[in-house]
Amino acid sequence: MASWIIHLRVAQRLYQQLHIKEKEPFVLGNIAPDSGIPNEDGTGFVPDAAISHFRSLDQNGIKCIHETDFIQQYFTPAQRQTYSDSEYAFFLGYLAHLLTDKIWARDIVYAAKEKYPALFASDRSLFWQTIKRDWYDLDFMYLKTNPDFEAFCIYRDTPSIPNTYLDFFAENAFEERRHFILHFYENGVANIIARDTYLSPKELDHFVLSAADEIQLLLLPFQ
Repeated sequence: MASWIIHLRVAQRLYQQLHIKEKEPFVLGNIAPDSGIPNEDGTGFVPDAAISHFRSLDQNGIKCIHETDFIQQYFTPAQRQTYSDSEYAFFLGYLAHLLTDKIWARDIVYAAKEKYPALFASDRSLFWQTIKRDWYDLDFMYLKTNPDFEAFCIYRDTPSIPNTYLDFFAENAFEERRHFILHFYENGVANIIARDTYLSPKELDHFVLSAADEIQLLLLPFQ
């Protein structure tokens, strides 16, 4: 739900705050839930987001994340004791992604719905197109002004990222998604023209800081 750059910005603040040494798998975990591969007819992804994000849809069609389902399946105390440092960092990052999406829905998506109630009620497809265009343009502008953004560089430069963690993703899913994401942002940054957006860069900066602080407290029991 949140953009990939938002996930990476939150991830960077978290690995700094939590003093996570295994940065590469933690960063990967913060992107991994969005690694579904498009199905043959282009109507969805494999796995479906209901599986990868442990989510359902509420009455407004907005995603509801059930992070406790993920914890019960992949991050119990017994499981954490068996994980290597890299596995632990990956799954902690995966949980951070789910929590970021949950906070994004609460603080950003519902706020947009309240700001554009007529558009949301009349044409939800256009509503999503409108707000997502702003989200991604803000990403492009951020990367253009922050080309050495560390978490993005970690994600970009990690030599190989095969899926060895989750059986509902294909082995090559993480690498395929990385190729797509890097190409998407390369083109976006090259063509971005600064413009006014319904969210300001300062509002996004505030979200990153406040979300990371909230998630840090939620992750403390898993440290």
